[in-house]
Amino acid sequence: MASARRPAPRPSRRRTPRSAPPAPPRAVPPRRNPGPVETTEDPHSHIVCHACGRIQTVELSDLDRHLLTELAGLRPDGWSVDRIAFSLAGACRRCREGPDAP
Repeated sequence: MASARRPAPRPSRRRTPRSAPPAPPRAVPPRRNPGPVETTEDPHSHIVCHACGRIQTVELSDLDRHLLTELAGLRPDGWSVDRIAFSLAGACRRCREGPDAP
């Protein structure tokens, strides 16, 4: 019994699509400072444990407060800033070192 030979596969004749030329870089509008920020309290900062929810104050230097106020000045047009609260997130020592620590 003779074995039937399969013909060799034909190369595909599909055309590969041409890639579009790269888009020109978009101009990033300069950040505008809509004006000074006036808040009812000084900027403050705290850190929050994502495991147990414990919150602790993080002391800010005068420079830190100044920088946070400058950042608040970059708010979008039409927005006001009433207070500045900077927040860090992590795990407290008790949760990192406790019996259920990862």
